[in-house]
Amino acid sequence: MANNSTQRAAELLAQAWMKPGKAESFPDELRPKTREDAYAIQDAMASIIGQASTGWKLGATSPAMRRKAGHDGPIIGRIFEEVTFLSPARLPIARFPHARAECEFAFRLLTDIPARPNGYAAAELAQAVTLHLAVEIIGNRYPDRPDFPRLSTIDEIADNGTGIGFVFGAEISDWRNLDLRNLVIDMKVDARPPAENFLGEDRCQPIESLAQAVQILCSRGISIKTGEYVSTGAATDPQPIGKGSTVRATFGDLGMIAVDFD
Repeated sequence: MANNSTQRAAELLAQAWMKPGKAESFPDELRPKTREDAYAIQDAMASIIGQASTGWKLGATSPAMRRKAGHDGPIIGRIFEEVTFLSPARLPIARFPHARAECEFAFRLLTDIPARPNGYAAAELAQAVTLHLAVEIIGNRYPDRPDFPRLSTIDEIADNGTGIGFVFGAEISDWRNLDLRNLVIDMKVDARPPAENFLGEDRCQPIESLAQAVQILCSRGISIKTGEYVSTGAATDPQPIGKGSTVRATFGDLGMIAVDFD
């Protein structure tokens, strides 16, 4: 993919991020053709946005969910400082148009994780992190048109993994013996029924998702720093949100995330 195409694609996505909203157009020739193209667009998009990053987010983490969603691998993106919040949070819906909310498990680094060729084993990483409950606010920035082609895995990577923002809960230090893969989350948005849980094979073991994210970053020569978050993929079905929406997500006995949208 030519450098000028990479830059133009990144500009359109970054402008939509900063607006915030959707790109009015996105020519087909600007769509990434390879993962390398997608990472280059995402990197350039982040450079244009110009904000500090508070960590990384990973999606499409379990093979079962990848098969169901038609993805050919995990989808990584940055978490930006401006849209990193702590629960309970009250947020302006204008910052999150066309968005949905989903529950996730996230980790926060207790030490630097330098990039190295073979990545890190999950067991090794488990000693270097604390667990945090999280709600991710997701949404893409591609044109909202019926004739716009269905987004591919690399389209989503290019668009910062379709991430917008995160609301994190307090640190949970004693988590290593918990069965997070099968922990039922009671997530309610407004008066709607609870969101469907992704359990068992549909939910990647969070620490294995962390290892996936670290492997991707290591392969790109990117280190993760102390204090950064890494979120590990959807644990519940994404729910639409709008002005006046309330999100209450209870993660068993571990705690609750509360988000209100004005």
